[in-house]
Amino acid sequence: KVSLKAPDAMPVLQFCRNADTRKAVAVAMAEKCQSENTPRFLDVVRLRDECASILGAGSHAAFALETTMAATPERVETFLSDLIERFRPLRDRDLDALRQLKEEEEGPSAGPLEPWDAAYYVRAYKATQGVDEAKLREYFPLDHVKGEILSIYEELLGLKFVKVEDAKVWHPDVECYAVLESVTPGDSAGQNLLGYFYLDLFPRDGKYTHQCVYPLGPSFEVQKEDGGIKRVLPMCANIGNLPRGGEDGTPSMLRFREVETFFHEFGHVVHSVLSKSRHSLQSWAWSAVPWPGGVEQDFLEVPSMMLENFVWRPEVLRRLSKRPEDGSCLPEETISALSRSRFVMEGYSRSRYLAMALYDLIIHCGPGPYTYKGKDHDAITLYETVMEDVGGLHSIKGAFPVASWYHLMMGYDAGYFSYIWSEAYAADLFSVFEASPNGVMDPALGRKYRETILQPCATLDGGVMLRNFLGRDPSTDAFLRRMDMTS
Repeated sequence: KVSLKAPDAMPVLQFCRNADTRKAVAVAMAEKCQSENTPRFLDVVRLRDECASILGAGSHAAFALETTMAATPERVETFLSDLIERFRPLRDRDLDALRQLKEEEEGPSAGPLEPWDAAYYVRAYKATQGVDEAKLREYFPLDHVKGEILSIYEELLGLKFVKVEDAKVWHPDVECYAVLESVTPGDSAGQNLLGYFYLDLFPRDGKYTHQCVYPLGPSFEVQKEDGGIKRVLPMCANIGNLPRGGEDGTPSMLRFREVETFFHEFGHVVHSVLSKSRHSLQSWAWSAVPWPGGVEQDFLEVPSMMLENFVWRPEVLRRLSKRPEDGSCLPEETISALSRSRFVMEGYSRSRYLAMALYDLIIHCGPGPYTYKGKDHDAITLYETVMEDVGGLHSIKGAFPVASWYHLMMGYDAGYFSYIWSEAYAADLFSVFEASPNGVMDPALGRKYRETILQPCATLDGGVMLRNFLGRDPSTDAFLRRMDMTS
């Protein structure tokens, strides 16, 4: 039995040699909740447009973007269109390589590259570059990865995480940690309690099926009876869906993508717990929670995306990896290959993401029909057209994956672009760590990052925080250089 949750479905799409099996899983995922949710999605889009009109905005996108760094739909469209054209030749090169791999495995009559082929042949292509996903998994036991991620964040940001053994939790799997100030490197006790976080890492029935961080309580100040000020400490929960260990005691082993995601989500944890604001409205939050607050939508991912860069560094990979059989870390040649592979097949994967971001923007820029390249479409044919034109592969016939695309129903409406927008500025921030003579794990830079980027939260605009850390205006040059798209 294979569920449609990522820990079950993705290994099938990446490793199963039988194309019919991959197709069955891909079609089931693409059609998930389609009959129930398609009319709901269309109603929501219509109602958003009507509400924006009542409020005097030109469209829902115009209304939603008014309080972001990007500010207008026109600026977002220009940003996306520029990247789409920059990535297009890289996308075509990647797809040609995938088609060649398919012909090599299935013969000259293999037929065109299908949506259910992509993940399988991307994984196969990376293997030709010295990155074997199955072999990598042997080096990432969850318990070790978790301990090292916490340790790395402690060292970089000057913190101490202490497990609260008697904490009240909502499930036996959940762990609670107190976050304290670490006065000196290697401080085993810590002082000055800053907040709490919970780790809820395993899937179970009825639980949210992806990875995210939810704030459980904001950071703010209250006035005491004696006139003094008391700080209410923040709390958050890291919601994961990582594989469990076996009933026979075999450890939970992670795909490298799961390691990267864990590292990224923990960046949101420290952003939440380290927020220091006078008012709860300025504390860390995001649109999925039932109260307003937090940084601009297109700055939300910047802090954790910057921190995510560390997971690709050789000195960090050596710490994160540990094969249970002999305690060895990843071999140096594998670390080098993995680091080099970071942007392999990015032309294809980025183009698919940009297609989804552009669809999200268009669908929220006014009522249908929706015009794309001179032709009118309804919401469903628009998705099919944009995904094929920008993403490079046709969609699964008769499927409307938007019906289970949770981002557009939990606050990323007219905001899906913000991931790559945030990544561009995160690359600029990380370039400072890369240039440090003390190495990327520079505790002084980590402290500066904590004080100028994480701690202020929504008390300052994102652009102001970027300039405070960088000492200059932010730039996308570092992002374009890493993508080899400066020309």
